[in-house]
Order: sequence, then C-alpha cells, then structure tokens
Amino acid sequence: MQRARYKINTLAFALMLACAPAWAATESGTPDSLTMDGITLYGTIDIGVAYQSHGSSFSDAAATNVNNFLIKASNKPNTSLASNGMSISTVGIKGREPLGAGWWGVFQLDTGFLPASGTLIDGPRSLAVNNGVPLAQQKSWGDSTRAGQTLNGRAFLGVESPGYGTLTFGRQSTLLNDEVCKYDPLSCSLAFSYVGFFGATAGTGDTEDRLLDGTLKYTLSEGMFHGGAMYQFGNARELSSSRGTAYQVDMGLAQGPWSVDAVLAHKNDAISVSTPLTAAQVEALTTPGSSTYGLPVDQTVPGTVSDNTSYTFLGEYDAGRAKFFGAYEHIRYVNPSTPLPIGSQTIGGYFIVTNNDAFPRQKILKIAWVGMRYALTPSLDLFGAYYRAMQSSYAKVSCSDSSSAQCSGHYNALSLVLDQHFGKHFDVYGGVQWSRVYDGMGSGYLQTGSFDPSIGVRIIF
Repeated sequence: MQRARYKINTLAFALMLACAPAWAATESGTPDSLTMDGITLYGTIDIGVAYQSHGSSFSDAAATNVNNFLIKASNKPNTSLASNGMSISTVGIKGREPLGAGWWGVFQLDTGFLPASGTLIDGPRSLAVNNGVPLAQQKSWGDSTRAGQTLNGRAFLGVESPGYGTLTFGRQSTLLNDEVCKYDPLSCSLAFSYVGFFGATAGTGDTEDRLLDGTLKYTLSEGMFHGGAMYQFGNARELSSSRGTAYQVDMGLAQGPWSVDAVLAHKNDAISVSTPLTAAQVEALTTPGSSTYGLPVDQTVPGTVSDNTSYTFLGEYDAGRAKFFGAYEHIRYVNPSTPLPIGSQTIGGYFIVTNNDAFPRQKILKIAWVGMRYALTPSLDLFGAYYRAMQSSYAKVSCSDSSSAQCSGHYNALSLVLDQHFGKHFDVYGGVQWSRVYDGMGSGYLQTGSFDPSIGVRIIF
C-alpha cells in the first residue's frame, strides 16, 4: 500500500456521518447500527489537550501529535492539541454476509487518522521530517505500524463459522497485539499506557509489526478454551517489514472470573526505526560514492534489522466492579539471518539506512505490568497501571550505565485515568502518567523523567 500524504477530505467525512441515519434505518432500525445491506460503517474520533513537563513540539504525523511518554528528544514544557489519547481515531467499513451451511463471509477495511491535524497517521514520516535536525529542536516523533497508507489499519477478508472458527487473510492485527491490548487495563491507550505508546510489546519487539501485511490468521473459541495461529508470508518483491516471515500462536482459558493467555511470536527481518537520521547521515545521502547516495532525504529513515522471538503470559481477574490485570513478556533480539541491503523499504514505502549488526550479543527486553479498572459508578471508570521495561546489556563488554544504548537499563511508567461515559457513543477522559528512564535505556536522552497529563473527548459510531 502506498503512502497517502494528503489532508483528510472533511467534506466527504461529514457526508458519511450525515448519511448515518439512512444506513441505520435501512438494516437495523436502531440508531446504534450504521448498517446497510450487511455492510457497517464505523469509527472513532478522539481529540484532546496534552501537557508534557519534558516534551517536544506538535507533529502532524506522529500517532498522537505529541510525545506523551519520554523519548530522546523530550526536553521542554509543551502544551498542545493532541489526538488519540485513549484510542486510535479510525474510520472504516466491515461486513458479514451469509454463505450458507452455517458459514459467513467477513471483511474489514479501516484507516487511522489525527483529528488535531486532519492527516493520516504516518509514523515513519514523523521521523523523516526530523532528519538532520538537532535533538533539542526536533518535533515529536515515533515509529508506527501506520505509515500514511490509504488503509493503514486493517484490510482483510475471510470466512467464519460458530463451530469451526474464523479464517482471514490480509493486513491484520497480530494475535500478540490483540492480547496485549485485551489484558492492558488501559487497552493500549497512547496517552497513558506504556505498551500502547511504545509498540515493541505488542509488535514482537518492533512497533511496525503490530499489524502485519499478507497474513493468514485463524482463531477459535470453544467452551472455556480459545486460541489462534497466524502466519505471514515472505514478500520477495518488496524488501519491507513484510519481507520476512512471521508466525504467532495463542492459547487461552476463561473460567469464571479468570482469563489467561499465552502467546509465542517470531518475526524475521523486523525493522525498528527508533531515531531520525543524524546530520552526517543526511549529508551522506547527497555525497557521490556514499553507500546511501541518491536516497531521498524526506523518504529515508534509519532501520535496525533483527530476528525477534517473544513469549508472553497475560491474566485478568474480574471481581465485578473491579478488574485486575497483569502480564509479562520476554523478547529476544538477534542480528538477522537474512540481512537487508541499504535502500530496502519498510512499511509505507520508506527507504531505510540499514543496520544489520546492532546486536553484538543477543538483547533481552522484559516488559511487565499490573493494573486495575474500577467502576466508581455505572458511567465513571477509574484506571490505574504500573509498567516496567527492563533491558539486558548486549554490548561486547557488559555495562550498566547510560554511556551506551547497549548497556542494561529500565523504564518505569505509572498512570491514573478517569473516564466518564455519556451513553454508548461519547465519553470524556482525563489522566496523568509519570515516566522515568534509567541507564542504557536512557542513553542519549535530554531528560530522564516527565510528568504528562492529558484530557480529551471520544466519539464512537
């Protein structure tokens, strides 16, 4: 899918909403279903205001417009409009049509956007516009599984049966992403959840792989048991995050108030874009004889390539008004078995300056979290969560300080959120998260801690 770097057509979007009553009346006869002839129009609009005690300026491409959590470029107080604090703003269609003999045909197409800037989410572009810019002057940035594609969310079709499960093919959310967001008390909120803002947890080590192109996915629920498997086929035509194969297996059990899942995941040729290009790297793009000569500055980003394997255990206990959550993930990074050449492309068609030798030794990243969701009233929810990420030293000579990003280190985050619902389709939220980074995980950071409150409104249709 090619990038679509255009403003969202707000007139067309408004016309879609204006037609909503007609859709509802055609099929369901209720105001809650925008369905016509088995096809449902759905979406979310999430917009608010965010403050960071150590942040960076507004971006029209990053997934929330601002850096809600501490990153390398975070350095000064910032107050700004922001998007997608509690959930990704999306618009899409989905369908479920009878095929006979208890089988149904299903499909889903959607895209994610930024209400505060009127643009599609484009994580790689948020980095590319900062290429060569001094760290303290950079706008907010962050890699993403959404890279300005026209359909940067889900795009799949398949079949389902109550007795045999669901089989789908296309661009899909991974099983790991599904389960991480299910067992995160904040459901992968980008403003308040560490595992939502930093997609490595749900992406088998790299945020670009939370959604995968060209995947075959199977899920089944039978009694107390549920599970699934998925496989991503290699793509020899385009050297991208979808070039390497991937597989995932999920097994789960739900009994009474308890629900638990375990997920095994592996991704070959995973690509991580963790910083913009340096000034020296930008200069090399225009220097004859350089290995990167000729690559376009505004479409090129640095890419660390690795083969990643993770195993994850997740659980939930439902005590009625209170729900308790906990999870642990172990991710192993090693240099790729099939290195990618310089000038390969990642999602959205961006070119990468590849690093195939980033790991002198295997890197181990462990992420754990605990939290709760408590219904103060039938319409007011309180969320609280603590997240901790721990990185091993993978330098040739072991280290445990901030002298290198290869040293061991950790990242802590704590969040508290209130969410007031006004019916099924509208809510107002407000909360705060504190984040602090230590040792190797904070190497090169301008600041080591931040206090970041946000408020917002969300419309769901």
